[in-house]
Amino acid sequence: MSVQATGSPSSHNGALAADQRPSLWLLLVSLVVLQFGYPITEAGPWWTVAYLLTYGGVIAFGVRTVRPDPRRNWPIAAAALALIVGGSWFAMQQDSITATAAMLTGVGLLQLALLVTLLGQLLHPPRDAATVDLLLVAISAYLLLGGVFGVGAALIELSAPGSFVDNAVGAGPVTWQTLFYGSYVTLATLGYGDVVPVDAWARALWTFEAVAGTLFLAVVIARLVGVAGFADRDKS
Repeated sequence: MSVQATGSPSSHNGALAADQRPSLWLLLVSLVVLQFGYPITEAGPWWTVAYLLTYGGVIAFGVRTVRPDPRRNWPIAAAALALIVGGSWFAMQQDSITATAAMLTGVGLLQLALLVTLLGQLLHPPRDAATVDLLLVAISAYLLLGGVFGVGAALIELSAPGSFVDNAVGAGPVTWQTLFYGSYVTLATLGYGDVVPVDAWARALWTFEAVAGTLFLAVVIARLVGVAGFADRDKS
């Protein structure tokens, strides 16, 4: 992400401009609801549809990110389309394993595309980016990281049932909702031991997630400390 000679962000840095702060808040609120409100999907099919509609906030942020530079940010647009298709399919056939996989794939692709974009903004922020905007980006990126790994775990379980075991409920299939929970427990390195990977690839995924989560916090905190307070609007 480049910065113009005058110090003003180029058009594709708009997500950190002051007038873009509402869209960052929309993304953060949507992610909080989605990443921690998934138990509502167990209350019935219509609640699941309501949950999926919350992804509208994430898609809206993606559209806002793509608009200034469609050629650069086309992966976000493609991933948003995949989520709309997969989510609609899943809403109509919630008992279908294929539809569930399509929905999760769309979710994972969109979250991954946004994660890469936000990490780029953290590593190379515009000179006039306010600290509060960078904090919003960092928190959103952390939530996206857990979501991406949660999708990965769910897809592994769908393709090879029994890759994960939920000791809290005993034998039986492990749902994607449970694996989202397990993903954030792993990301935070809490290690409750209730949801356990038993397949080699499942173990490799969550081992990598634990390492990535630790490195994310260390690198992002160091980066935020390095740039905090230097933007002109922070000093005003």
